[in-house]
Amino acid sequence: MPTLEFRIDATRPATRKIWVVATYSGLDQAAVEFFMPTWTPGSYLLREYSRHVSRVEAVAGDNQRPLSCRKTSKNRFVITTDGANTIEVRYRVYAHELSVRTAHVDSSHAYWNHACVLLWPVNQRQLPARITVDYPAEWSLTCSLESEAATAKPADAAAITLLASDLDHALDAPVLVGTTQQLEWEVHGVPHAIVLDGLEAVAPPTTLVSDLERIVKQAAAVFGDSLPYQRYVFLALFAGEGYGGLEHRDSTTLLMPRTSLTTESGYQDFLALAAHELFHAWNVKRMRPVEFWEYDYEQENYTRLLWLMEGWTAYYDDLLLVRAGLTTQAEYLATMAKNVQNMRAAPGRFELSLEESSFDAWIRLYRPDENTRNSSQNYYGNGAVAAMCLDLLIRRTTNGARSLDDVLQSLYQTTFAQGRGYEVADVHRVIAEIAGSEVVDKLLDLVTGPLDPKIDDLLSDVGIKVHSREANKPFLGVGFRAGTTVLASVSDGSPADTCGLAPDDELLAITNLRVKAGSWQTTFGAVAQVGKAVELLVARRGVLQSVLATPTAGPGKVKLTVNEAASESQRAAGTAWMGAGRSS
Repeated sequence: MPTLEFRIDATRPATRKIWVVATYSGLDQAAVEFFMPTWTPGSYLLREYSRHVSRVEAVAGDNQRPLSCRKTSKNRFVITTDGANTIEVRYRVYAHELSVRTAHVDSSHAYWNHACVLLWPVNQRQLPARITVDYPAEWSLTCSLESEAATAKPADAAAITLLASDLDHALDAPVLVGTTQQLEWEVHGVPHAIVLDGLEAVAPPTTLVSDLERIVKQAAAVFGDSLPYQRYVFLALFAGEGYGGLEHRDSTTLLMPRTSLTTESGYQDFLALAAHELFHAWNVKRMRPVEFWEYDYEQENYTRLLWLMEGWTAYYDDLLLVRAGLTTQAEYLATMAKNVQNMRAAPGRFELSLEESSFDAWIRLYRPDENTRNSSQNYYGNGAVAAMCLDLLIRRTTNGARSLDDVLQSLYQTTFAQGRGYEVADVHRVIAEIAGSEVVDKLLDLVTGPLDPKIDDLLSDVGIKVHSREANKPFLGVGFRAGTTVLASVSDGSPADTCGLAPDDELLAITNLRVKAGSWQTTFGAVAQVGKAVELLVARRGVLQSVLATPTAGPGKVKLTVNEAASESQRAAGTAWMGAGRSS
């Protein structure tokens, strides 16, 4: 049986490069083809990682004689073995993109996903691999893969060998090396850790471990108090700016500004991100659609179920915080109000369903342009709104006896626990068993057509009232590029759209009053009236034009509050849904 080993050299971080040697032994064929993934599961865009690979060369393992190495496509290389039983493929990877999906090496740390670094033999995805990492001696290494001491290490450096059972296992375990701080705890006897990188002089909150422990317990409770992994680690990258999270089977990578831990709102965002990625340990990394059961790492993997994979997870991330007592009910309702507000403000929800938006993720969500909000919808935020509606529908239909928690538990047990991916029919079956076929029909309304749920009615069941503030203020329907009065977007059907305004137009004046980024909103509010035309001076392709726009009454801002007039049963239903929350 062939064997596969990698040696990854991260001992020269100042170069922003990683050196890799792949050793493939036990060969009896004339040629071997290697490939590099083009994307990372959890981030649905072809990233073309091979664009950072250079100097791919091959030699025979016995006498180091050069072998023919021919690039056959953007991410594939064919090595002619020339009778060699063992071959070595050598190359380097440029690593200077700090994100949760890619690779970044500098004087302070090294971080990478193996999808960005490993050239793997084609048609050998079940092959185990030993991955030895060389790194500066003063650094420490964290990875969810099991490890053992390296058999040899360079002078003045450290080395660890990571053990991957197959390709999927290797690609689902990012590596972080640096002068990090590690905090540990246990939940249900299972070890957890968070590794903090890049905080510099910023101290982590003293409650960080206890807060994460609460989140893990609440996530486990959704799935019957069981944890699906033997160990879990949060890899937390901090920098001056940046935001993101990417789930893995036994770990996650989080990227936040280091100052986010120093403010209440920033810390809440960090905890919500951690909750979101942790929840994926069940929903996506294990329980996942049949079309994702075995990933194709070289091309798009299409699914119509991202509204469940990401939308339901986005619903639970904030819900876990309030259930854990880390936010108040009022703070949670403010977050959901923002989701509802964003949903109502985007006309694309009437153009492309959540199912269609899921399928088109590869060409829309990760490639937004000025028309995206008009042509598609976000399956994260809008999927969270749909999940809330489904949860409340189940609670209504079962008189509070069942919830979306029960759906997730049952779907997990009847699909992943049985060794298979799920289809949409499995989702419908579970919901029908728990709450009846009418709820399935209502779910179909939410995800297969325009998204316009009767949120006010559903929330009244749990003692929540929906308010619309500033609903009658003049509305134009434009968005601006940051710090400018250049239009970034124009909402379909809005007054701006009707009068012919378009993205890239620059608004210079309204009713002969000069406006800038800092004065546009106040000036518009001072002179505009609903139903009365106003003159706008616009620069379009360098030419000044005057247009007349007639503002309409704006949609207002959504606010959710506890209804003081709610009955005791409604209040109890609200607490059963959200939890008691943190004392305000």
